[in-house]
Amino acid sequence: MHQRVAAINDLSGLGRCSLTVDIAVLAAMGIEACPLPTAVLTSQTGYPGYHCVPFTKQMCNYTEHWQELQVSFQGILSGYLATPDAATQVQDFLEKFHKPGVLYLCDPVLGDNGKAYRGFTDASIQAVRHLAFQADLLTPNLTEFCILTDTEMDSLKKLGQENPEELYRLLQYRSYLFKDQALVITGIPIKERDQQLLVNLIIDHAKTPVAIPSPHLGGSYSGTGDLFAAVLMGSQLQKRNLEQGVRLAGELIVRGIADAQKEHTPCNDGINYEPYLNLLSLSSLQTMGQRGTCQAQK
Repeated sequence: MHQRVAAINDLSGLGRCSLTVDIAVLAAMGIEACPLPTAVLTSQTGYPGYHCVPFTKQMCNYTEHWQELQVSFQGILSGYLATPDAATQVQDFLEKFHKPGVLYLCDPVLGDNGKAYRGFTDASIQAVRHLAFQADLLTPNLTEFCILTDTEMDSLKKLGQENPEELYRLLQYRSYLFKDQALVITGIPIKERDQQLLVNLIIDHAKTPVAIPSPHLGGSYSGTGDLFAAVLMGSQLQKRNLEQGVRLAGELIVRGIADAQKEHTPCNDGINYEPYLNLLSLSSLQTMGQRGTCQAQK
């Protein structure tokens, strides 16, 4: 069955992230990505001196025209929102297109490495939090989870080095605000058997959290969070469970990071994921490996 996803994200000319990632990943998974730009940037925000043109005033035209055409979607994926007004436009889009049976995945792009991205205000954070409450599935990294839940991050990172199991229980407790959503918290640094790992933690409030580790290859690369969210959306539409989707996203990201490091690709340029898009086919899904994911950066 032909499936469509409304991909609401920015269009960055450099950095291999956002809409360029969404379109490539979903296409590789046999799903049509319908882009709705939230902003147009010369590069992702990690580069010095980037230029950003908010697309907020045009977003409503997409919503109105698609509604006139009676377009329907099987999934809605939202990512980077440059302004609170952009979040308001996403809210309007959801009111018209987020119907029963339509999966809304909110990737709450707010920050990384313990701090919010440049340009985000309290109003921006509140606007994204409002969208998160409406999502069926959330994919924050650890920094974004802490921002959304007003949680102090340093103590969590320390706990991850001393008692990972206790950390997982605490994160599940702190996620009570989103008890109606499924969550995957990405890029959690832990120490296990004297080895540094990154964990993606699946939180289903009716079950024990599921921790899926991956090797900590180093670096904080552009676009890995976008890759993760897009793969998870595609795998859900392919009727895979969350654990299968998380493992698949991790396999793609780990291979892309290893390739980028081999070629000395700057972190701002993103990872070399393109050679590994074949992993996303249905046949590859059935035989994929068991590795996890890496820390995300916008």
